[in-house]
Amino acid sequence: MTVECMAQRSFKHVTVTLWSIAILATSVVSAVAAQAADVDTKSHAAVKPATLEWSRLTTTQRQALQPLASSWPSLSEVQKKKWITLSHNYASLTPANQQKLHQRMVEWAALTPKQRTLARLNFSQTQQVTPEDKAERWEIYQSLTPEQKKALAASVPKLPLAPKVAKPATPTRVTSIVRPASAALAASAPR
Repeated sequence: MTVECMAQRSFKHVTVTLWSIAILATSVVSAVAAQAADVDTKSHAAVKPATLEWSRLTTTQRQALQPLASSWPSLSEVQKKKWITLSHNYASLTPANQQKLHQRMVEWAALTPKQRTLARLNFSQTQQVTPEDKAERWEIYQSLTPEQKKALAASVPKLPLAPKVAKPATPTRVTSIVRPASAALAASAPR
């Protein structure tokens, strides 16, 4: 056997070994992903669409979500799931914090979609400010008189929620219908 022949066999053996390792690694990754998906599915199994009905919620969930009882049927499935997720730690809250949570739930549910969007925007902007800067700004604001607070609130420009779309200056109207030549000939032909 020549050196070239041995090198080719060795190369083929290495290639086959690498392919085997790649296939084995792919199988392992697929199995791990399948297990992770199964675990993820099981963790979300607690919130199935059938359990999203108010009557099927647990006593603890109904107690936590009590301010939403009357509007629960009109909420979307996604909204219900978010509220149920939020209710998980309700039992561990102090009574004062439970009351505070209920009050904020009532306030949030009363907001229009535009107001909720604006609240989310404001929240994301305040998250970008450092806690020290927030505390300093709050102290300055607290030292203002009620008149100064009103003037400050009036001076802040309102943020548009969506870009403005220019409307045409004059609406265009079609006043006559142009018929193709073949239709005009057919209409003028004797019957």
